[in-house]
Amino acid sequence: MTSRPPRAVVVLLLSVVVAACATLPLPVPEAGTQVTPRQAVEIGQPVHAQLWGGVIVGVDNRSDHTLLEVVGYPLRNQEPRTDRMTHGRFRVQVAGFLDPLDYRVGRRITAYGPVERTEAGHIGAVEYVFPVMVGTAVQLWPEPEVRDRRSGGVTFGIGIGIGL
Repeated sequence: MTSRPPRAVVVLLLSVVVAACATLPLPVPEAGTQVTPRQAVEIGQPVHAQLWGGVIVGVDNRSDHTLLEVVGYPLRNQEPRTDRMTHGRFRVQVAGFLDPLDYRVGRRITAYGPVERTEAGHIGAVEYVFPVMVGTAVQLWPEPEVRDRRSGGVTFGIGIGIGL
């Protein structure tokens, strides 16, 4: 007769494995120090390291760094929630060269670092003040897969239809 481990041991081991897979990719700011990009502009001075994310709307490669312009969104598990209202725009300064093909307009990104300054700029014809984060860690999120329903894959669904 073989002995099986108690159910509690199995549950504990599975919990550890799942927790290990759910690690966050970027550092977490100190509790109570988080501000939005709009709030950082209102503060008007350098701000401790922040964790901001959103969608890239501009890429500017310079001689020693890349400046990304990002529309900020709230985060869930460090991933931008583009189904929510924006938190304002911000810029992320990253040392070195970021290929604009990878970091292209429309990609989702999360960045961590101190907000060292603000810069005046424009969104179309409107003047705008951008907080500038010096990105010490950057996460580029994968693009969602677009499935073609005509590809013959199997799908299941439950619903109620009313025809008139």
